[in-house]
Amino acid sequence: MKANRLILTKPALALGLGILVAPAFLAQPVCAAEKKAKVSSHKKKNAAPPSGKETAPAPAPEAPKGLLPIPDYSGDLWTRKYLSGDWGGTRTDWANKGVQFGFSWAQWLQGVTDGGLDRRTNYGGLIDYTLDLDLMRMGVMPGALVKIRAESRYGNSVNGSAGSVLPVNTAALFPLTSKLDADVPFTITDLNYTQFLSEHFGVTLGKLSTLDADLNEFASGRGTSQFMNGNFLFNPALALRLPYSTLGAGVIWMPKPPGVDGGITVSSLVLNTDDSSTSTGFDDFGKGGTWTTEADFQYRLGALPGGMNVGFLYSFDQNFAHLGGRLIFQPGEGLVIPRKDSTWAVYWSGWQYLYTPETQKAPFDLFNGRPDLKGIGLFARFGVADKETNPVEWGISGGIGGRGMIPSRDNDTFGIGCYYNSIQKTRLFTAAGVENSTSGFEAFYNIAVTPACFITLDIQVIKPVAVDLDTATVLGVRAGFVF
Repeated sequence: MKANRLILTKPALALGLGILVAPAFLAQPVCAAEKKAKVSSHKKKNAAPPSGKETAPAPAPEAPKGLLPIPDYSGDLWTRKYLSGDWGGTRTDWANKGVQFGFSWAQWLQGVTDGGLDRRTNYGGLIDYTLDLDLMRMGVMPGALVKIRAESRYGNSVNGSAGSVLPVNTAALFPLTSKLDADVPFTITDLNYTQFLSEHFGVTLGKLSTLDADLNEFASGRGTSQFMNGNFLFNPALALRLPYSTLGAGVIWMPKPPGVDGGITVSSLVLNTDDSSTSTGFDDFGKGGTWTTEADFQYRLGALPGGMNVGFLYSFDQNFAHLGGRLIFQPGEGLVIPRKDSTWAVYWSGWQYLYTPETQKAPFDLFNGRPDLKGIGLFARFGVADKETNPVEWGISGGIGGRGMIPSRDNDTFGIGCYYNSIQKTRLFTAAGVENSTSGFEAFYNIAVTPACFITLDIQVIKPVAVDLDTATVLGVRAGFVF
């Protein structure tokens, strides 16, 4: 996720697709809807034949297998995971036929109450629409999946007021626009096709959103359900060089598909470096590319689950400013900053449960923006970038997170984290009054009204990147709804 402003743009971190999960036909448990269908067909098979005649029982039809597990839409308003429920069974029926709809809405009220560039309070919101077409479950193409994501954003944020490098409100920054906080009525940020050629290998291509790339059990969520600050969602070492939404293609290799006993997934993508959040992206070919490769691991330390990822990014055919380089004289242009045509970054992210009273019964869903198990755990991120082209030389963050630690509040979640970014020490930055480092703290608590509706209380304390700015205090309230 590449940024073209001080407030870094992209969850640069990762390689993301939002689809790097084990195909459901590999290790997914049978869902409730599929069990119900099988029980029903079993009853029909064993029902007494009419007229007392014995007839050979018809073979029970099997629920079609697919790449995606069937969500559980059941339950009343206070217990179900989706506010709108099952639509009288229609939603489960569509999912069994390979069509899954998703709709979520996040709103925020956030203000800089002390320090920073400007003391102000702003309101805004983000609406996220998803459509997954499981072509395997449809019976159209084995191992095939079409993923579509669209987004709408409105209102304003304090991303330009806190004086930070990365956004204090990540959800308000994406999709990227040329003007900070510009409204986005509707744009498609994911439109891609994935084809598994075997149980362990697949290919993908299309328009890809990278915000879900650096997944973490305690620090992910796209800024709408866990931390709001970008430092806890992606690494600043990558933020300037990885677009939020762009055209790309790549491969997925799962030597050990994710399951209750862990897993290994390796993915490699080649992307256009220019961001295409609000365009098709076809005009960006030839303007430079980015190659990212990442290995994701899930494992157990004793009985406690954990995970990590490690990866690198290489951008080429670009026109980067050579930071720290001496000015050179160009005929007809005068003194100019030297340029470089490539850059790189490497990064690591990890998470580990320290305590959980629950037993893991299914692969972790790192895309759902909440801890899958009740308990508490640690998370951390670290990244290093090419100091000749990236203002942030290296960055580190870490903290704790968890769910259900208060009796009778099983769905409440929380997180506490700190970060530190080392800024390049150049003559230009010194003259501009840029600090050699920036750091910050964030704590949030999600109050679950229902499993599909929550209210977040959030506080951040930020050391701005400018020498002449005071430490900023940012308070926020966020509401999230999953329909």
